[in-house]
Amino acid sequence: MGIITPVLEDFVERVLDRALSEKAQAVLFLLDTPGGLEESMRNIVRRILQSSVPVVVYVHPQGARAASAGSFIVLAAHRAFMSPNTTIGAAHPVTIEGEKVGEKIVNDMASFARSLAESRNRNPEIAEKMVRESLSLTEQEAYTQQVVDGVFASVEEVLEALHMGGVPVFWVEMSGKEKFLQLLVNPNLAYIFLVLGILGLIFELSNPGAVVPGVFGSILLLLSLYAFSLLPTNWSGIVLLLLGFLFLALDLFVTPGIGVLTAGGIVSLLLGSLMVFSPQEGIRIPLGLIFAVTGSVTAFFVFALFMALRAHKQRVTTGVASIIGKTGIAREDLVPEGFIVVDGELWWARAKTPVRKGERVVILGKEGAMLLVEKKEG
Repeated sequence: MGIITPVLEDFVERVLDRALSEKAQAVLFLLDTPGGLEESMRNIVRRILQSSVPVVVYVHPQGARAASAGSFIVLAAHRAFMSPNTTIGAAHPVTIEGEKVGEKIVNDMASFARSLAESRNRNPEIAEKMVRESLSLTEQEAYTQQVVDGVFASVEEVLEALHMGGVPVFWVEMSGKEKFLQLLVNPNLAYIFLVLGILGLIFELSNPGAVVPGVFGSILLLLSLYAFSLLPTNWSGIVLLLLGFLFLALDLFVTPGIGVLTAGGIVSLLLGSLMVFSPQEGIRIPLGLIFAVTGSVTAFFVFALFMALRAHKQRVTTGVASIIGKTGIAREDLVPEGFIVVDGELWWARAKTPVRKGERVVILGKEGAMLLVEKKEG
């Protein structure tokens, strides 16, 4: 099990239905989760409590955790075990925005944890502390405090402890669709998809008709929003991310130059990345990934700003402005108008005084589509 989502909820229900239809002696779930959605957790717990087939939850492999919503699933299991170097707990509830909830909700979740522990002959006081005090336990502490039934290094040892060493074991994995949907709710992937999606749309808007960046950007953006809708997301972080891109785009398209908008955009991107997921739920983006993404986006926009400024300066030194003060040759008599040649280009010009064909002229300025010239003396 990974992050507790509706996808995982459907998988658990499918496995338990199959176990019932095939008259399995027990179902063993391997659990490693930072937490997830409360509603999905409650539905999984309800399904385990109603299951006529014994459900065993094993926090595995080494280094795994049953944090937040995962601790309730452990408490609800008929039998529960942990691998060495694993943890359980930190189940204090938070809102979908990552804020702490009121006392009423805390009391409800604490009572729920206590009830589950009592129904499975586990330590209700410790279960309640995991909610009220965000208590987290190592595998040995959980075993000593009667939260789990044992600590074992492998699935084989768990089966031996259940006296099922010789029983045939059938492994059930997620379907391709379930794996894909569960992959989408990976916080790191959702974050990257959001950034790439927005960059794709910005590139499309700056280069109308490119099509490919706009299409793939839209797809990635929608996939990221699907993931964020299932994860314990702090939407203030999402708004800050969008605001950061808006500031950078304004500095690029409206007032090219590295200024206050660019600085504000970078700060907004960094803060939004840090805030996008609730750390209380155990879901966070690694700092290395945040700095890498923010740095890459910053480098991209700084480079784009540099190119925009360069193009802006080049526009001033090309076209008509670039030939002011230059010398041309009259292709015909200017009395006062006629054609002249400047740098190999043919221009219609008006002279201040008559100019004969073949004489040299100096460009003074422009009036509409016509150059203003005068005869060059000497």
